[in-house]
Amino acid sequence: MYLNPKNVYRLNKHAGLGLPSALFLIVVMVLIVAAINQLNEMNATAYGRDWLNMRAFYAAETGAQMAATYQLSSEAAPACTGSFISNHSFSQAGLNGCQTSVSCSSQVVNSKTYITLTSTGQCGSGADVTQRVIQIRLLQ
Repeated sequence: MYLNPKNVYRLNKHAGLGLPSALFLIVVMVLIVAAINQLNEMNATAYGRDWLNMRAFYAAETGAQMAATYQLSSEAAPACTGSFISNHSFSQAGLNGCQTSVSCSSQVVNSKTYITLTSTGQCGSGADVTQRVIQIRLLQ
């Protein structure tokens, strides 16, 4: 058996192709991993903001329910003014770090008094602060 000179030429022609191919593959894989990492980070940030948004909604709803209880109770309710409940902070688990403010206004229509309660819940701090507003109307 002997070496055919035509085959040796073909082998030499393809020599060194493995290293550039491997480097290209490594660069592509690094770019894919970086893109997946960035998507994962954006998803985690969005999830945290959704969580704060939900907590702010429940803080606003709790404030509206507290104000409705005060207003409808026969005991001495605060006067229905712009600052009915002002900056009430929560310490319970789930709403800790959140606060609510409720404003109240009344309106008489056909000799009936309607009370509008606007509750604003706020959670978070700095750039990650969320705020939700709930408005309910009561017939007194």
